[in-house]
Amino acid sequence: MGTLLALCAVAASDASAQSGPIVLNEQIQFGDIFAGQQLNVVVARQQVTVTNTALGNQLAGGAEERDVSVQNRQYQHGTTSAEVSLYIGDEAAGRVTAVNQARANEASIAANGAELVLDSDQANYGSAIARTILGNTEAHLTGGISLSSAAYSNAMTAGGKNAVTTGAISQSTSGSTVAETYAPARYVPGAAYYASDAAANLTQLTTTGSSAQRVEVGQVSEGWTSAETVATAANAWNSVATSSAAANRINASNAGGSQVVTTRQSNIGGVQSQASTYAYDYGDLRAVADGVANQVSVSNQDVWVEIDNSQFNSGGVSVQAELTAHNGYEAYVGANAAGNSVTGYACADCGGILNTNTTQTNNGNVSATAVTNIGGQGRAVITGTTATGNTASFYVTRPGG
Repeated sequence: MGTLLALCAVAASDASAQSGPIVLNEQIQFGDIFAGQQLNVVVARQQVTVTNTALGNQLAGGAEERDVSVQNRQYQHGTTSAEVSLYIGDEAAGRVTAVNQARANEASIAANGAELVLDSDQANYGSAIARTILGNTEAHLTGGISLSSAAYSNAMTAGGKNAVTTGAISQSTSGSTVAETYAPARYVPGAAYYASDAAANLTQLTTTGSSAQRVEVGQVSEGWTSAETVATAANAWNSVATSSAAANRINASNAGGSQVVTTRQSNIGGVQSQASTYAYDYGDLRAVADGVANQVSVSNQDVWVEIDNSQFNSGGVSVQAELTAHNGYEAYVGANAAGNSVTGYACADCGGILNTNTTQTNNGNVSATAVTNIGGQGRAVITGTTATGNTASFYVTRPGG
């Protein structure tokens, strides 16, 4: 794993000639990266907690009250794999928690009370795979359970408090991005949460306080993106199984200043998201799956929002949620699929102004399917599916609304 931690690093011969620190980062990873854990536990009286992370290239840093300029180049050619296997032989009286992630290229940069200038390029040519497995169908998880798998080929997180974020971000993926969570058990009387999230290209921009954004983000995905969650139990009290998959995902949120965001997304690979849950007796049982090829969300709690968005998808998007049970109370099943999706909103109480220029082209098949089987008695069954080729939503809302 290539790792760089940069805190106000100055890469110049004459520091007095520049307005702030400059970070120059180039990381190239050719080999495979693997992080794995296997736990065999017969009886656990207290908590069982597992964290497992595989990283190909990582950049992390920030600046306080000083402007910072970051030039980032990250390229992963091998496979990035994270695997967790849990075996509870009899009972876990405390909560069982596993957080498992595979990230081929990751950059996380913060600037507080300063300007952050970005020039970033990330490319993953291999695969990013995160897999979490609970391996005993007879386990009694009396303390509840939370299992999550997340796979990201390229991930960029930037912003800060009282920060002005500007510059350009480029991300491209040609390999597969896969997140899987499998959890069979017998008895789960506590809260149970199972999740898988896969994004080939992910950009998260968050600025708070007196801040502003003027950023261009370009994302290209050519590989397979898949998230799958399967959870079973003979007796489950409150159980949620979710899956989320996106080839390209951009989330930009701002407060206290203008926000100008240019986004370019292209996907030719397939996207699949599947959430399945099975229980004989249940209290509150849920299966929710979401999948989208290109996704953009831009929000500002101030006056000015400007979005220039272009999205192209030719890959198929398949989303399925399945719930099978016998006797219980509430059952919820939801499946949502989209080829291209963009959402923008600004602050109503501020007299917000939102200007958008959006082009969406979808040539791929989009399907959302919900399957519900209740073999005995249930109190309520609520299901919903949505499949959309192109969807755009723009509105002005109050802060926190």
